[in-house]
Amino acid sequence: MTTSSNEVKNENQTTLPFTPSDELSSTQESVNSRSNIEPVSNQSSVERRTWEFIWKTFIIVSVQITIVWEICALVLLVSQIYEWMKENTWFSWTCGILGTVLQLEMLLIPQLQFAFPYNYIYLIIATIIVAFAAAVPLIDLPFWWTFVTWIITVIIAGIVVAVSVVNRFDVLKSFGEFILVTFIVELAFVIIFFPFIFWREFDILIILCGFAMMWTVISEIAIIVQALLGDRRFTFRNNQHVLCGLIIAMLIIWLHLLVSTEVAIFILSINRTEETGSGRPLGTSADKYLEL
Repeated sequence: MTTSSNEVKNENQTTLPFTPSDELSSTQESVNSRSNIEPVSNQSSVERRTWEFIWKTFIIVSVQITIVWEICALVLLVSQIYEWMKENTWFSWTCGILGTVLQLEMLLIPQLQFAFPYNYIYLIIATIIVAFAAAVPLIDLPFWWTFVTWIITVIIAGIVVAVSVVNRFDVLKSFGEFILVTFIVELAFVIIFFPFIFWREFDILIILCGFAMMWTVISEIAIIVQALLGDRRFTFRNNQHVLCGLIIAMLIIWLHLLVSTEVAIFILSINRTEETGSGRPLGTSADKYLEL
């Protein structure tokens, strides 16, 4: 009887479940293993979504820039369109204002950003309209200067992007400083403008004004780079690649518009000075440009 009872006790001891300490340790091990796996999977999925977002954004930017190139080539190569736009300046001004309004509407109305394929159709139409205005500063330049202005634009944008990626900054903390610096720079340009206005050196006035505007566009490009790769509080959602591409393309188009305008006025100033002599004010070439 004693032997059988001992056997029962031994069997019970061998079939006992895990003790609470054993169960706790196994649970802790599973939690640790899961916690080690989850960050890796989450990190890989975030990186995958980030690169997918950048790739889609790059396509949107490429489509818009390609449209601008094609419209500029059309205006500069087809003599009938070239002469008509040169004589009818109201058309280019209307295209500039209308295209900007359409693109701002897409920025402000979320339904236009996500309603595929209408967002792409709307985007292409707005870009075509803006492209006619972007071609105006190139009218008085030799055709090969078109490539030079785009090369300058790409170099400036590339330098800004590279510096912004290397030197990350907190947009929220730096936003006040950005506004203050921009305001001081603009105010300095305005103060510098007064002597040139007095001496009617309008070419230099417009060139300096263009540099002030370029400073603002460059700062905006730096901020959107932080939104893409730096400050996560400004990260776009996964379905906002159209919006992000629109903003980047608009900044590049406006940067090229400013670069081409600066180059056009500079060349017109040199040509006018060579034709009339150095004693004549340069303002006449700017007046000629503004009449186009």
